[in-house]
Amino acid sequence: MKDYTNSTIVKVKCDCCGKDIECPEEMLKTSKKHLCYSCFQDPKSFKNFKHDELKNVHVDMPLEEVTDDIADNFATMMVNEAFPKIWSEKKEDLKELSKKDLSKEMFGAGVYFGIQAFMDSMQEEKKNKK
Repeated sequence: MKDYTNSTIVKVKCDCCGKDIECPEEMLKTSKKHLCYSCFQDPKSFKNFKHDELKNVHVDMPLEEVTDDIADNFATMMVNEAFPKIWSEKKEDLKELSKKDLSKEMFGAGVYFGIQAFMDSMQEEKKNKK
């Protein structure tokens, strides 16, 4: 995700409800349509767009929503990808643990995978800047 914090911000209209929203000026070159966050969350909003227009939609998302969405998506991904791996590798050992110890073990694994993924994304960002 590109950082637009130092970009010039312009006012545009949401193409669904007409609400005034903000858009980084440089995104006007690539974004043909604009959505406010409320319309973005409503699947009916996408009926207004042709399939090929969806890749060029700018969504005015409040920073706190972006952070929450990223955290939620990351947690879901970790549950779907990391848990089966941990479970298959340590199933027998985990079955012998008390509920409290199992909770600690799984919490620790979650923290580990979260930090590992964060560090990987930082490395990737560093590579992309070069």
